[in-house]
Amino acid sequence: MDILSSRTSKISQLAMDGLVERQRAIGANIANCETPGYLRKEVAFESQLSEIIEKEDLKNYIKCQNSIEPKVTGYDEFMQMQEVHGQKRPLTPQEKRFLITNSYGQYDPQVMDDVFSEGTLDGNNVELEKEMVDLTKNGTKFLMLSNLQSKYYSGLKQIISENL
Repeated sequence: MDILSSRTSKISQLAMDGLVERQRAIGANIANCETPGYLRKEVAFESQLSEIIEKEDLKNYIKCQNSIEPKVTGYDEFMQMQEVHGQKRPLTPQEKRFLITNSYGQYDPQVMDDVFSEGTLDGNNVELEKEMVDLTKNGTKFLMLSNLQSKYYSGLKQIISENL
């Protein structure tokens, strides 16, 4: 994946948003580790990110099949490119609708109660050791993605300053 791709930046930003939600949930779990009846919270977002990536890959495939540069971002640009280059086959109405959908806008990390972990007699199912490990893993993932974002913006800054 290209480090200077806006798609990479968008996906990493969404992932960071999910990791922030997960950090909040882990913090709540740690704070409530001795609260009777408290069910630990989990945040799921990875499958949504995978789905977004698959949809964007499919959009690029459709554009390529219609002799269009994959970098075309909007429906109007898409139609202009078709007129200029000619298309290999007509787009179906479903493809047209699909190409103009905002895959990124459908992202919504889900905070859920963990009903599968065993709890103590008081109903609390938080394991402090596990939460501390999860806190570290989550922080490491966030740091990695923030470094990726930093490189993305440093690259953009370099490109802009070289062209001035």
